[in-house]
Amino acid sequence: MRAFLLLAFLIGQALWAPALQAQCIALADLLAIGAEPTALATPKVVTDHLTFEWTYMGPTATVREAAWTYVPAGSTTPTARLQMRAQRPGQDVVLKTTQASCLRDLGRELKSRKLTAQPVTCPSCEAVRYQGPDFEATIYSQMKGEFPYVVVVHQVPPGMPPAASGTGGVKAP
Repeated sequence: MRAFLLLAFLIGQALWAPALQAQCIALADLLAIGAEPTALATPKVVTDHLTFEWTYMGPTATVREAAWTYVPAGSTTPTARLQMRAQRPGQDVVLKTTQASCLRDLGRELKSRKLTAQPVTCPSCEAVRYQGPDFEATIYSQMKGEFPYVVVVHQVPPGMPPAASGTGGVKAP
């Protein structure tokens, strides 16, 4: 009986793992999107860095910001959302998800770059910031609302002056 349950679990993992991983975006892609100066105005620039399961949702009368959403097969509710946000200088790439594994993967990538985690004050959540040579990545967990896990990556595109303050323009989602 235990062997049957273990086998069923492994088969379930094999079927669900690729679907769950598709909503995660690698740090390299988040940095590439953030460094592209036309990402806010040209949706295709962002779409080129996402898997085919992501859907572009343009601005509407009720929603002013464009976003890309990931809706798993058989569901009607998005489990991840990617948005661009203008900052001075540069722009933020905001990934919101329901999957903690996406944040764990990003955290591992950031730590592999030998970046130090700095705690961030965040009421009603946990947050940590990683400062790279040309970017900041802030990871929020235990957020209230539809997406409890959020990553904000701020990168100043080449040729733009760095932020005047030490925050790099990153603010809470």
